[in-house]
Parts: sequence; structure tokens; C-alpha cells
Amino acid sequence: MEYFQKKTVLLTGGSSGIGLATARLLRSHGAHLILVARDAQKLAKTKDDLAKIPASDAGLDTVPLDIGDEAAVKEALKTLPGGRPVDVLINNAGITMPGHFLELPQAKFEELMRTNYFGPVHVTRTVLPAMVERGRGDVAFVCSLAGLMGIFGYTAYSASKFALRGFAEALRYEMKPKGIRVTVCYPPDTDTPQLAFEDPFKPAETRAIAGNAKALSADVVATTLLQGIVAGRFHIVPGASARFADSMSRHFPGMVRWMLDGDVRKAQTKGVKA
Repeated sequence: MEYFQKKTVLLTGGSSGIGLATARLLRSHGAHLILVARDAQKLAKTKDDLAKIPASDAGLDTVPLDIGDEAAVKEALKTLPGGRPVDVLINNAGITMPGHFLELPQAKFEELMRTNYFGPVHVTRTVLPAMVERGRGDVAFVCSLAGLMGIFGYTAYSASKFALRGFAEALRYEMKPKGIRVTVCYPPDTDTPQLAFEDPFKPAETRAIAGNAKALSADVVATTLLQGIVAGRFHIVPGASARFADSMSRHFPGMVRWMLDGDVRKAQTKGVKA
């Protein structure tokens, strides 16, 4: 983790969940942090909390910003706090809303695409030119296991994360010759406020697919993400169970669909009997 010492890291979604856990780790390892999130009050509290972590002279700045607003991103990030160029960009901000496709309003699909896909595109487009000019830098994306395999109840969320995955994969090829490393992290269910928020909206079939799997801690995901960035890995999947699911979906997609179809049928049959 010494890799991050005195590096400037711009982290979106840094006031909660995986982003907050990542910010704490980065702060403890001496990174200059620029945290981006929509809620200014929550950002201010996060800054106060992080300031208590000893970090010598490491900078700590916040930028209240809706990353889905392209004009706002350009305006807010054209002059960075402290005047330091960004060495590491971590696109972590994201939102979710599970539900049956025919019951989810179109506005939710557009909202999730705006934040989960276009948001990282806006931020990356703004920060990346300076990295290219210097010939070095890291760009990371926090995606989701639902960006590797479609899951019942996540038509809006999976679509936005599949789009992010495609963007990151194509970007990697463009940036590698320029000295920029690209990383994508695919966390499974993680114990965060967002997971708690979505729980009441999950269809019974989605719960059946998740089964009794225990959610990973945000600290585990954050540690795996940062270790992956340091190692220059492109594809990161935290947790043994998630890595198994990823491997199965790539090598035995038909079997995975058969298994998940079975979970869906069981949940629907149970619902009819109830």
C-alpha cells in the first residue's frame, strides 16, 4: 500500500460504503484524497472523521458533485483542490434499484445509467487527459458481480454495470500504450448502506438466488480493490464465492442459467403456495 503514499487519489462515492472504506485505507497510507459525493453534509462529516486518521501532511479535500451532470463535472474538476494532478482515479459512485422489469419505471433505468455509466464516463473524460500528458496514472472502476452476469430483478442495475464494464474494457486497450493502467472491481453483495436500502425492494426470486450467502464487508472489498490497483490487475473479483460464480458464468454459462432458473422456479412455486 506504500504505492499510494503522497499520490493524489480522486475517489467518487467516497462518503459511504465501499468508497468510505477505501478512503480510510488510502488516508492511513498517506494518499492525498479528493473525495466526491452528492451529499455535501455527509462529505463534510466524512472529512472530519478522516482527518482524525494520522496521515502526516497528506491532503484531504472534498467536492460536492453529482457526477451524472456532465457540465457540473467539467466545472467542478477543471481546477482540482490543492492544484495537484490526479495520480489515481477511482470511479466508485453508484446507485441501485431492484424490481421486476415491467414494474420498474423508465425513469429508474435512465437514473441508473446516468449515475452508474455516464457518471464515470464524465469524470474519467475530465481527469484522464492530464494523466495521458504525463504518461502515467491509474483509472479504476467499481462495477458489480451483476456486471458480469445478469441476475433476476436487476434489469436496470445490471444494464448500467454491463455498460460500465464494456467501457472499461475498451478503455484499457486505448490507455495501455499511453502508460495508463485500468482496473475493474466486481464486488458481490457488500454490507453497505446501499445494500440495506435495496433490500425491501428485492423480488422473492432475487432473494432466492442470493440464498444465505453472507455479504462481504466493505473493508474486504476496499482492500482487494487497492491491492489490485497496486498490482496493476485489470479484473478483480473480491471473495472466493464471487470468484467461483464469475468462473462458472464464463466457463459454464448454460449450467449457471439452469441453476438460476431453478432458484427462480422454487421461489415462484413457494409464492404460489403461500
